[in-house]
Amino acid sequence: MRRSKTSRSTPEDHDSPWKSALEVFFRPFMDFLYPHISVLIDWQQPVEFLDKELQKITRSAKNSRRYADKLVKVHFLNGSEKWILIHIEIQGASETDFAERMFIYYYRIRDRYQKPVISLAVLTDTQPSFRPNHYHDEIAGCSIRFEFATVKLLDWKNKTDELLHHDNPFGLLIAAQLTAKLIKDGKNRVDNLIGYYRLAAQKKLPRKQITQLVVFLEWIVALPEDLTPYYNEQLEHLEEDNKMTYISIIERQGIEQGIGQGRAATLYKQLQLKFNEQAAEYEQRLFDADNAELNLWTERVLFAESIEAVFAE
Repeated sequence: MRRSKTSRSTPEDHDSPWKSALEVFFRPFMDFLYPHISVLIDWQQPVEFLDKELQKITRSAKNSRRYADKLVKVHFLNGSEKWILIHIEIQGASETDFAERMFIYYYRIRDRYQKPVISLAVLTDTQPSFRPNHYHDEIAGCSIRFEFATVKLLDWKNKTDELLHHDNPFGLLIAAQLTAKLIKDGKNRVDNLIGYYRLAAQKKLPRKQITQLVVFLEWIVALPEDLTPYYNEQLEHLEEDNKMTYISIIERQGIEQGIGQGRAATLYKQLQLKFNEQAAEYEQRLFDADNAELNLWTERVLFAESIEAVFAE
């Protein structure tokens, strides 16, 4: 898809694509990174994402700033529980209190639903030593130890071929994340992204999922604006390849626009619930906003005491 100067991607914008990609590719995500858990899930049953409920649960938590998170309702095959919850945190930077936050969210979710909770952490940072997998606290002979399942995407940096040629499309998304984090040269980032497009087209997926995969790949790599001409030039060469002709640029642009509009609509509903009729004054501004603005306002709306505080310059 052609990029313009107003393209939504920015080098810092790795949050929203992960949130969206987890919904579209949830089973591939589980199969790829947590196969020992995926085999326990009854995939014939519907999967439900409880983002609004998670937002309420974590609203007042200390250190509430998150990279991306999901709360997912699934069913297990053994039938011992009608359903359970999977809490997923995508963490993009080293954080001293991360393990404590995972514990806080675990017990809040457990208390709210009275159901088993599986806690998963995906670390996308570049600090090799940051590998939290448990929280421990002890005082006066009383102690608690909470363990959660952690994967570090950095561990895949020397397994590029496996990522790129794996049947599971989530391998490409991990490769894109590593490109975004580790490759600083702009043209190399573009070349990698174009290569990911080519491989995405070769995946044995429904056309719609291939289109979605391409959108997420560009969103994750997040090319700076000054590379737009080079990107468009390389994309033109790719589009001359018959392998890519069936991926409609119009379809990709439509999905991209739809994701943005969907996030704006969700934020508008939050504003209506919190600030009532005042939200109408900001409706058009919401739907005209770029992704960075939506990210900022979504974070602010949780704690703002006035609607003006949400949209303050």
